Amino acid sequence: MMTTQSRRAFLKQSGAAFGGFALTVVAGGAMAQGKTTVRFSGFVESEEQLATTLKVLKAYMAKNPDVEIVPEFSSYRAFTDKLATEAAGGNAPDMFSVNVDLLAEYAARGVLMPLTEWIPDPLDVSEYQDGSVFSCTYAGEMYAMPNDAIATAIFFNPAKFEEVGVAIPEKFYTWETLHETAVALGKEHGRGFWGIEDGGGNNLACDIFLRAGGAALFTPEHTIGFNGEDMAKWFQYWEDMRQAGGAPPADVQAQAGDNSASLGIVRGRSAMLVQTTDSFIGIGALMDTPLDLMMLPNGFAGGEMKQHLYDYAGNSTGIWKNAANKELCVDIIRFMHFDPEGVELYYTGSGMIPASTAGLEKFGSSGTPEEKKLVEYLRMLREDPAPSRRPGVGGLGGIFRRHNEAVAFGDMTALEAGNSLTAEIDGKLQALKQ
Repeated sequence: MMTTQSRRAFLKQSGAAFGGFALTVVAGGAMAQGKTTVRFSGFVESEEQLATTLKVLKAYMAKNPDVEIVPEFSSYRAFTDKLATEAAGGNAPDMFSVNVDLLAEYAARGVLMPLTEWIPDPLDVSEYQDGSVFSCTYAGEMYAMPNDAIATAIFFNPAKFEEVGVAIPEKFYTWETLHETAVALGKEHGRGFWGIEDGGGNNLACDIFLRAGGAALFTPEHTIGFNGEDMAKWFQYWEDMRQAGGAPPADVQAQAGDNSASLGIVRGRSAMLVQTTDSFIGIGALMDTPLDLMMLPNGFAGGEMKQHLYDYAGNSTGIWKNAANKELCVDIIRFMHFDPEGVELYYTGSGMIPASTAGLEKFGSSGTPEEKKLVEYLRMLREDPAPSRRPGVGGLGGIFRRHNEAVAFGDMTALEAGNSLTAEIDGKLQALKQ
């Protein structure tokens, strides 16, 4: 059994906590004669999630020896690149992962199959969190089964606050307070330390920022809910953070790349990181001191303080419209989400929090200390939840990162980046409607 120290060393070397591992898992013997073959492709956020996913699929095959599931799992970026090519060529996997933005794109293009005829039997989502179900819904139909419940958060290292006597923000605080806190941490720790990692490329955090100002990334009608000036404020916020020493300059931030082991919070050069909760356990495993979670700011100085955060399905499973064995794909989903044995195998030790209310409560009472922290955070958001994340467009993360880096490196002003990003996203939305 791998010890905590040896596991931490392994993860630091491999960078497998989220999106940093480039492996693709493909089962051997997939074309065994006399068996019905199902290709199951997707993205995972950690080594733990990969292991439990493969475990539950193996258990399904043991119960159904005439079925061969070919698992093809990799990092998000590698998966989306491959899926785009296969879908364009009419050779999509029978089952595959989607998030809220991929779902909108592939549903609009007719690649995904609506699950309507299998709801509520055998896919009964009546006990699933509304936000998770909504993020799997496009044009009034549910196109995927939510695999988890996640939310945007600030991961923070309490030890870095305690070392220099900087106060951790209260539950409800402003974007100005986050700026002041990050700058104070950088100043007190000294050269080579920044209070927070650059979050300007994070579209999910931007949605929270926009909502505090009366806008949003997307509307229920699948249109943009902001303009170029709204987005310029977001990019300027992070430019001001960099200039004041609260966040790293562009060249330092670029060193982190996609490797979680290179993140500033892991390397000890920052105290906070804007991230989604599905990465909390994986990133925490790389740390020498415990991580904790806090909400993002919920307002601006002088304005209304209102809860703008929400949870939703970060990863969900859909079915290709042209899959030869749709009923079999549905049964695999049923086993993973509703069969007691399948649920236990799929979620225990995965780092995922189920989207069902019963699953959430189970992990809140019997999970690991890290899982209990996640459940406590999600419960806090559900005390007064904001409307869930609206479907957007594929490639949103890359669009945000590219424009934020352009501002950080001085290639664009915040307004130029805001106008450019707005035009690019709106163009993608219009293309989906043609």
